[in-house]
Amino acid sequence: MIPETKYRMVNDLYFLVICFELVLYLNSMLLIRGVRGIVRQAAFLQLLKSTLPLTIILLTGVVLLSTAADSSDLGVIQKNLETSGLKQASSLNDYSVMLGLILIISGAVFRVGLLPIHFQNRLLLKETSHFQAMLATLFPVAAGLFFLVLVVSQVMVVNLSSVEQLLYFLSLIILASSAGLLLVEKEWKGILHLIIIQSAGVFLALFSAVCWKWRHESFSDEPVSIQQAMRAFTPELLLIWLAVFGLACFLDGVGRRRSALVYPEQLQGFLIDQRLLGSAAVVLLALLMGIPGSAVFIMNWQAVLSLFEIHQEASKGAMAIVHTGYLGLNIVLIFSSTLVAFTCAKLILQICFAKPLTRYRQRPHRGLVLICYGCVIGALLFSLQSMVGF
Repeated sequence: MIPETKYRMVNDLYFLVICFELVLYLNSMLLIRGVRGIVRQAAFLQLLKSTLPLTIILLTGVVLLSTAADSSDLGVIQKNLETSGLKQASSLNDYSVMLGLILIISGAVFRVGLLPIHFQNRLLLKETSHFQAMLATLFPVAAGLFFLVLVVSQVMVVNLSSVEQLLYFLSLIILASSAGLLLVEKEWKGILHLIIIQSAGVFLALFSAVCWKWRHESFSDEPVSIQQAMRAFTPELLLIWLAVFGLACFLDGVGRRRSALVYPEQLQGFLIDQRLLGSAAVVLLALLMGIPGSAVFIMNWQAVLSLFEIHQEASKGAMAIVHTGYLGLNIVLIFSSTLVAFTCAKLILQICFAKPLTRYRQRPHRGLVLICYGCVIGALLFSLQSMVGF
Protein backbone atom coordinates (compact mmCIF):
# COMPACT_ATOMS: atom_id res chain seq x y z
CA MET A 1 0.00 0.00 0.00
CA ILE A 2 1.28 3.50 -0.82
CA PRO A 3 1.44 5.66 2.35
CA GLU A 4 -1.48 8.09 2.42
CA THR A 5 0.40 10.88 4.17
CA LYS A 6 3.18 11.25 1.63
CA TYR A 7 1.65 10.05 -1.64
CA ARG A 8 -2.04 10.80 -1.23
CA MET A 9 -2.53 11.95 -4.83
CA VAL A 10 -0.92 8.80 -6.24
CA ASN A 11 -3.45 6.81 -4.24
CA ASP A 12 -6.39 8.62 -5.84
CA LEU A 13 -8.14 6.80 -8.69
CA TYR A 14 -9.19 9.94 -10.56
CA PHE A 15 -5.66 11.35 -10.40
CA LEU A 16 -4.21 8.13 -11.82
CA VAL A 17 -6.72 8.04 -14.69
CA ILE A 18 -6.10 11.69 -15.57
CA CYS A 19 -2.33 11.12 -15.63
CA PHE A 20 -2.81 7.97 -17.70
CA GLU A 21 -4.97 9.74 -20.28
CA LEU A 22 -2.60 12.72 -20.33
CA VAL A 23 0.36 10.47 -21.19
CA LEU A 24 -1.61 8.87 -24.03
CA TYR A 25 -2.79 12.26 -25.30
CA LEU A 26 0.72 13.74 -25.35
CA ASN A 27 2.02 10.64 -27.08
CA SER A 28 -0.66 10.96 -29.78
CA MET A 29 0.01 14.67 -30.29
CA LEU A 30 3.75 14.07 -30.70
CA LEU A 31 3.01 11.36 -33.23
CA ILE A 32 0.56 13.50 -35.20
CA ARG A 33 2.92 16.46 -35.20
CA GLY A 34 5.37 14.66 -37.48
CA VAL A 35 2.72 13.91 -40.12
CA ARG A 36 2.03 16.01 -43.23
CA GLY A 37 -0.93 18.40 -43.32
CA ILE A 38 -3.57 16.47 -45.29
CA VAL A 39 -2.75 13.13 -43.71
CA ARG A 40 -2.59 14.75 -40.27
CA GLN A 41 -6.28 15.66 -40.28
CA ALA A 42 -7.35 12.18 -41.40
CA ALA A 43 -5.06 10.56 -38.84
CA PHE A 44 -6.41 12.77 -36.06
CA LEU A 45 -10.02 11.88 -36.92
CA GLN A 46 -9.14 8.18 -37.06
CA LEU A 47 -7.42 8.41 -33.69
CA LEU A 48 -10.34 10.28 -32.16
CA LYS A 49 -12.92 7.76 -33.41
CA SER A 50 -10.94 4.80 -32.08
CA THR A 51 -9.90 6.19 -28.69
CA LEU A 52 -12.89 8.27 -27.55
CA PRO A 53 -15.23 5.28 -26.94
CA LEU A 54 -12.46 3.47 -25.06
CA THR A 55 -11.82 6.50 -22.87
CA ILE A 56 -15.55 6.67 -22.09
CA ILE A 57 -15.52 2.98 -21.09
CA LEU A 58 -12.54 3.57 -18.79
CA LEU A 59 -14.09 6.66 -17.18
CA THR A 60 -17.42 4.85 -16.73
CA GLY A 61 -15.62 2.14 -14.79
CA VAL A 62 -13.88 4.72 -12.61
CA VAL A 63 -17.18 6.47 -11.82
CA LEU A 64 -18.92 3.17 -11.02
CA LEU A 65 -16.14 1.97 -8.73
CA SER A 66 -15.66 5.25 -6.88
CA THR A 67 -19.42 5.77 -6.47
CA ALA A 68 -20.08 2.24 -5.22
CA ALA A 69 -17.15 2.43 -2.78
CA ASP A 70 -18.10 6.00 -1.81
CA SER A 71 -14.49 7.10 -2.29
CA SER A 72 -11.85 7.55 -4.97
CA ASP A 73 -9.04 6.60 -2.60
CA LEU A 74 -7.70 3.15 -3.48
CA GLY A 75 -7.03 2.29 0.17
CA VAL A 76 -10.63 3.04 1.13
CA ILE A 77 -11.91 1.08 -1.87
CA GLN A 78 -9.86 -1.93 -0.77
CA LYS A 79 -11.26 -1.76 2.76
CA ASN A 80 -14.80 -1.61 1.42
CA LEU A 81 -14.14 -4.63 -0.79
CA GLU A 82 -12.81 -6.58 2.18
CA THR A 83 -15.95 -5.95 4.20
CA SER A 84 -18.53 -6.36 1.44
CA GLY A 85 -17.85 -10.05 0.65
CA LEU A 86 -17.73 -9.81 -3.12
CA LYS A 87 -17.42 -13.55 -3.47
CA GLN A 88 -21.15 -13.84 -2.94
CA ALA A 89 -22.27 -10.47 -4.20
CA SER A 90 -25.92 -9.88 -3.40
CA SER A 91 -26.41 -6.13 -3.54
CA LEU A 92 -26.51 -3.72 -6.44
CA ASN A 93 -23.57 -1.89 -4.87
CA ASP A 94 -21.41 -5.04 -5.05
CA TYR A 95 -22.26 -5.58 -8.69
CA SER A 96 -21.40 -1.94 -9.44
CA VAL A 97 -17.97 -2.43 -7.90
CA MET A 98 -17.35 -5.53 -9.98
CA LEU A 99 -18.56 -3.88 -13.18
CA GLY A 100 -16.39 -0.86 -12.44
CA LEU A 101 -13.28 -3.01 -12.04
CA ILE A 102 -14.04 -4.91 -15.25
CA LEU A 103 -14.50 -1.68 -17.23
CA ILE A 104 -11.32 -0.14 -15.81
CA ILE A 105 -9.09 -3.13 -16.57
CA SER A 106 -10.52 -3.96 -19.99
CA GLY A 107 -10.82 -0.27 -20.90
CA ALA A 108 -7.15 0.36 -20.10
CA VAL A 109 -6.07 -2.69 -22.12
CA PHE A 110 -8.13 -1.58 -25.13
CA ARG A 111 -7.09 2.05 -24.72
CA VAL A 112 -3.38 1.38 -25.16
CA GLY A 113 -3.97 -0.93 -28.13
CA LEU A 114 -2.92 -4.18 -26.47
CA LEU A 115 -5.68 -6.01 -28.30
CA PRO A 116 -4.31 -5.86 -31.85
CA ILE A 117 -7.64 -6.57 -33.53
CA HIS A 118 -7.73 -2.83 -34.19
CA PHE A 119 -4.68 -0.79 -35.17
CA GLN A 120 -5.86 2.61 -34.05
CA ASN A 121 -2.64 4.30 -35.23
CA ARG A 122 -2.32 2.39 -38.49
CA LEU A 123 -2.47 5.49 -40.71
CA LEU A 124 -0.12 7.37 -38.39
CA LEU A 125 2.43 4.57 -38.27
CA LYS A 126 2.67 4.46 -42.06
CA GLU A 127 3.77 8.10 -42.11
CA THR A 128 6.41 7.84 -39.38
CA SER A 129 9.83 6.27 -39.06
CA HIS A 130 10.40 2.98 -37.25
CA PHE A 131 12.02 4.93 -34.40
CA GLN A 132 8.93 7.12 -33.92
CA ALA A 133 6.50 4.26 -34.45
CA MET A 134 8.08 2.08 -31.76
CA LEU A 135 8.19 4.95 -29.26
CA ALA A 136 4.53 5.68 -30.01
CA THR A 137 3.75 2.03 -29.26
CA LEU A 138 5.99 1.54 -26.23
CA PHE A 139 4.93 4.61 -24.22
CA PRO A 140 1.18 3.76 -24.13
CA VAL A 141 1.81 0.07 -23.42
CA ALA A 142 4.21 0.90 -20.58
CA ALA A 143 1.76 3.45 -19.15
CA GLY A 144 -1.12 0.97 -19.41
CA LEU A 145 0.71 -1.86 -17.66
CA PHE A 146 1.95 0.49 -14.92
CA PHE A 147 -1.59 1.80 -14.42
CA LEU A 148 -3.04 -1.72 -14.20
CA VAL A 149 -0.44 -2.96 -11.70
CA LEU A 150 -0.82 0.15 -9.56
CA VAL A 151 -4.62 0.03 -9.42
CA VAL A 152 -5.15 -3.74 -9.17
CA SER A 153 -2.46 -4.22 -6.52
CA GLN A 154 -4.14 -1.64 -4.27
CA VAL A 155 -7.75 -2.79 -4.61
CA MET A 156 -7.10 -6.55 -4.68
CA VAL A 157 -8.58 -8.51 -1.78
CA VAL A 158 -8.48 -12.19 -0.87
CA ASN A 159 -12.03 -13.03 -2.00
CA LEU A 160 -11.77 -11.15 -5.32
CA SER A 161 -11.00 -13.85 -7.88
CA SER A 162 -12.77 -12.08 -10.75
CA VAL A 163 -9.82 -9.74 -11.36
CA GLU A 164 -7.34 -12.55 -12.01
CA GLN A 165 -9.92 -14.29 -14.20
CA LEU A 166 -10.37 -11.12 -16.27
CA LEU A 167 -6.59 -10.77 -16.62
CA TYR A 168 -6.52 -14.42 -17.69
CA PHE A 169 -9.04 -13.85 -20.49
CA LEU A 170 -7.35 -10.65 -21.66
CA SER A 171 -3.91 -12.25 -21.80
CA LEU A 172 -5.39 -15.25 -23.63
CA ILE A 173 -6.95 -12.98 -26.28
CA ILE A 174 -3.78 -10.88 -26.63
CA LEU A 175 -1.49 -13.88 -27.05
CA ALA A 176 -3.80 -15.65 -29.50
CA SER A 177 -4.52 -12.58 -31.65
CA SER A 178 -0.89 -11.41 -31.78
CA ALA A 179 0.24 -14.91 -32.76
CA GLY A 180 -2.36 -15.13 -35.50
CA LEU A 181 -1.49 -11.71 -36.92
CA LEU A 182 2.22 -12.54 -36.91
CA LEU A 183 1.49 -15.29 -39.41
CA VAL A 184 0.14 -12.81 -41.96
CA GLU A 185 2.06 -9.61 -41.17
CA LYS A 186 4.47 -8.61 -43.94
CA GLU A 187 5.85 -5.25 -42.80
CA TRP A 188 8.63 -4.48 -40.33
CA LYS A 189 6.53 -2.04 -38.30
CA GLY A 190 3.72 -4.52 -37.91
CA ILE A 191 6.09 -7.31 -36.86
CA LEU A 192 7.82 -5.20 -34.21
CA HIS A 193 4.46 -3.86 -33.03
CA LEU A 194 3.09 -7.39 -32.57
CA ILE A 195 6.22 -8.54 -30.71
CA ILE A 196 5.66 -5.71 -28.21
CA ILE A 197 2.01 -6.70 -27.81
CA GLN A 198 2.90 -10.38 -27.39
CA SER A 199 5.41 -9.56 -24.63
CA ALA A 200 2.75 -7.50 -22.87
CA GLY A 201 0.40 -10.50 -23.13
CA VAL A 202 2.99 -12.67 -21.37
CA PHE A 203 3.30 -9.98 -18.69
CA LEU A 204 -0.49 -9.98 -18.16
CA ALA A 205 -0.45 -13.78 -17.88
CA LEU A 206 2.19 -13.42 -15.16
CA PHE A 207 0.05 -10.71 -13.54
CA SER A 208 -2.93 -13.07 -13.37
CA ALA A 209 -0.76 -15.83 -11.86
CA VAL A 210 0.69 -13.42 -9.30
CA CYS A 211 -2.82 -12.30 -8.24
CA TRP A 212 -3.84 -15.94 -7.77
CA LYS A 213 -0.72 -16.70 -5.75
CA TRP A 214 -1.17 -13.58 -3.61
CA ARG A 215 -4.76 -14.53 -2.75
CA HIS A 216 -3.71 -18.02 -1.66
CA GLU A 217 -0.60 -16.94 0.26
CA SER A 218 -1.86 -13.73 1.84
CA PHE A 219 -2.23 -15.45 5.21
CA SER A 220 1.43 -16.51 5.36
CA ASP A 221 3.87 -14.93 7.80
CA GLU A 222 5.63 -12.77 5.19
CA PRO A 223 3.31 -12.30 2.19
CA VAL A 224 4.84 -10.69 -0.89
CA SER A 225 2.81 -7.80 -2.28
CA ILE A 226 1.58 -7.84 -5.87
CA GLN A 227 3.67 -4.79 -6.72
CA GLN A 228 6.84 -6.43 -5.39
CA ALA A 229 6.17 -9.61 -7.35
CA MET A 230 5.49 -7.75 -10.61
CA ARG A 231 8.52 -5.53 -10.11
CA ALA A 232 10.68 -8.66 -10.33
CA PHE A 233 9.43 -9.31 -13.89
CA THR A 234 9.79 -5.72 -15.11
CA PRO A 235 13.52 -5.82 -16.10
CA GLU A 236 12.91 -8.67 -18.56
CA LEU A 237 10.00 -6.82 -20.17
CA LEU A 238 12.02 -3.62 -20.51
CA LEU A 239 14.94 -5.49 -22.09
CA ILE A 240 12.62 -7.09 -24.64
CA TRP A 241 11.43 -3.63 -25.56
CA LEU A 242 15.04 -2.44 -25.66
CA ALA A 243 15.81 -5.08 -28.29
CA VAL A 244 12.77 -4.02 -30.34
CA PHE A 245 13.83 -0.39 -30.07
CA GLY A 246 17.35 -1.33 -31.18
CA LEU A 247 15.91 -3.03 -34.27
CA ALA A 248 13.85 0.08 -35.05
CA CYS A 249 17.01 2.21 -34.87
CA PHE A 250 18.79 -0.30 -37.12
CA LEU A 251 16.03 -0.10 -39.75
CA ASP A 252 15.99 3.70 -39.74
CA GLY A 253 19.78 3.92 -39.71
CA VAL A 254 20.02 1.78 -42.84
CA GLY A 255 16.96 3.19 -44.61
CA ARG A 256 17.54 6.91 -44.10
CA ARG A 257 20.38 7.01 -46.63
CA ARG A 258 18.14 5.48 -49.28
CA SER A 259 14.53 4.31 -49.65
CA ALA A 260 12.76 3.38 -46.41
CA LEU A 261 12.82 -0.26 -45.32
CA VAL A 262 9.25 -1.52 -45.23
CA TYR A 263 9.45 -5.26 -45.91
CA PRO A 264 11.89 -7.86 -44.53
CA GLU A 265 12.74 -8.96 -48.07
CA GLN A 266 14.54 -5.65 -48.60
CA LEU A 267 17.26 -6.80 -46.18
CA GLN A 268 18.00 -10.12 -47.86
CA GLY A 269 21.74 -10.80 -47.75
CA PHE A 270 22.41 -7.60 -45.78
CA LEU A 271 25.17 -9.29 -43.76
CA ILE A 272 27.34 -9.57 -46.87
CA ASP A 273 27.68 -5.78 -47.25
CA GLN A 274 27.45 -4.63 -43.61
CA ARG A 275 28.97 -7.31 -41.39
CA LEU A 276 29.12 -5.38 -38.11
CA LEU A 277 25.69 -3.76 -38.38
CA GLY A 278 24.18 -6.94 -39.80
CA SER A 279 25.60 -8.91 -36.87
CA ALA A 280 23.98 -6.43 -34.46
CA ALA A 281 20.60 -6.98 -36.11
CA VAL A 282 21.07 -10.76 -35.98
CA VAL A 283 21.95 -10.61 -32.27
CA LEU A 284 18.84 -8.54 -31.48
CA LEU A 285 16.63 -10.93 -33.44
CA ALA A 286 18.24 -13.91 -31.71
CA LEU A 287 17.51 -12.34 -28.32
CA LEU A 288 13.88 -11.73 -29.32
CA MET A 289 13.72 -15.31 -30.57
CA GLY A 290 14.25 -16.46 -26.98
CA ILE A 291 17.68 -18.08 -26.84
CA PRO A 292 18.57 -19.38 -23.34
CA GLY A 293 19.64 -16.54 -21.07
CA SER A 294 17.77 -13.85 -22.98
CA ALA A 295 15.03 -11.74 -21.41
CA VAL A 296 12.41 -13.40 -23.64
CA PHE A 297 13.47 -16.86 -22.50
CA ILE A 298 13.50 -15.89 -18.82
CA MET A 299 10.09 -14.19 -18.86
CA ASN A 300 8.46 -17.00 -20.84
CA TRP A 301 9.98 -19.59 -18.50
CA GLN A 302 8.76 -17.71 -15.43
CA ALA A 303 5.29 -17.41 -16.95
CA VAL A 304 5.09 -21.13 -17.75
CA LEU A 305 6.17 -22.11 -14.23
CA SER A 306 3.81 -19.60 -12.59
CA LEU A 307 0.81 -20.77 -14.61
CA PHE A 308 1.53 -24.42 -13.79
CA GLU A 309 1.39 -23.52 -10.08
CA ILE A 310 -2.26 -22.54 -10.38
CA HIS A 311 -4.39 -25.50 -9.35
CA GLN A 312 -8.09 -26.14 -9.03
CA GLU A 313 -9.75 -26.13 -5.65
CA ALA A 314 -9.66 -29.66 -4.24
CA SER A 315 -11.25 -31.23 -1.18
CA LYS A 316 -9.14 -31.56 1.93
CA GLY A 317 -6.65 -34.41 1.63
CA ALA A 318 -7.07 -34.72 -2.14
CA MET A 319 -4.23 -34.01 -4.53
CA ALA A 320 -4.48 -30.63 -6.27
CA ILE A 321 -4.52 -30.70 -10.07
CA VAL A 322 -3.48 -28.01 -12.51
CA HIS A 323 -6.27 -25.58 -13.39
CA THR A 324 -7.66 -26.50 -16.81
CA GLY A 325 -8.14 -22.91 -17.92
CA TYR A 326 -4.62 -21.85 -16.99
CA LEU A 327 -3.24 -24.99 -18.61
CA GLY A 328 -4.90 -23.80 -21.81
CA LEU A 329 -3.37 -20.35 -21.34
CA ASN A 330 0.01 -22.01 -20.92
CA ILE A 331 -0.41 -23.84 -24.22
CA VAL A 332 -1.42 -20.63 -26.00
CA LEU A 333 1.56 -18.82 -24.45
CA ILE A 334 3.98 -21.50 -25.64
CA PHE A 335 2.42 -21.48 -29.12
CA SER A 336 2.56 -17.68 -29.31
CA SER A 337 6.20 -17.60 -28.17
CA THR A 338 7.05 -20.30 -30.71
CA LEU A 339 5.57 -18.19 -33.51
CA VAL A 340 7.63 -15.19 -32.39
CA ALA A 341 10.74 -17.37 -32.38
CA PHE A 342 9.86 -18.72 -35.84
CA THR A 343 9.37 -15.19 -37.20
CA CYS A 344 12.70 -13.99 -35.78
CA ALA A 345 14.50 -17.08 -37.09
CA LYS A 346 13.08 -16.49 -40.57
CA LEU A 347 14.30 -12.87 -40.47
CA ILE A 348 17.78 -14.02 -39.38
CA LEU A 349 17.97 -16.45 -42.30
CA GLN A 350 16.94 -13.71 -44.72
CA ILE A 351 19.58 -11.29 -43.44
CA CYS A 352 22.37 -13.88 -43.36
CA PHE A 353 21.84 -16.36 -46.18
CA ALA A 354 19.25 -15.13 -48.68
CA LYS A 355 20.29 -13.83 -52.09
CA PRO A 356 20.60 -10.01 -51.94
CA LEU A 357 17.97 -8.01 -53.82
CA THR A 358 20.02 -4.82 -53.51
CA ARG A 359 23.44 -3.76 -52.17
CA TYR A 360 23.97 -1.77 -48.97
CA ARG A 361 27.42 -0.22 -49.28
CA GLN A 362 26.54 3.31 -48.22
CA ARG A 363 27.26 4.44 -44.68
CA PRO A 364 24.21 4.21 -42.42
CA HIS A 365 23.05 7.00 -40.12
CA ARG A 366 25.72 7.24 -37.42
CA GLY A 367 23.54 8.32 -34.47
CA LEU A 368 20.90 5.65 -34.95
CA VAL A 369 23.54 2.98 -35.48
CA LEU A 370 25.22 3.94 -32.20
CA ILE A 371 21.89 3.61 -30.39
CA CYS A 372 21.45 0.19 -32.00
CA TYR A 373 24.88 -0.91 -30.79
CA GLY A 374 24.05 0.37 -27.30
CA CYS A 375 20.87 -1.72 -27.25
CA VAL A 376 22.85 -4.79 -28.32
CA ILE A 377 25.47 -4.29 -25.59
CA GLY A 378 22.83 -3.73 -22.89
CA ALA A 379 20.82 -6.79 -23.89
CA LEU A 380 23.94 -8.98 -24.11
CA LEU A 381 25.20 -7.88 -20.69
CA PHE A 382 21.85 -8.80 -19.14
CA SER A 383 21.85 -12.17 -20.91
CA LEU A 384 25.40 -12.88 -19.73
CA GLN A 385 24.46 -11.97 -16.17
CA SER A 386 21.41 -14.26 -16.37
CA MET A 387 23.47 -17.17 -17.69
CA VAL A 388 26.04 -16.78 -14.89
CA GLY A 389 23.26 -16.54 -12.29
CA PHE A 390 21.48 -19.58 -13.69
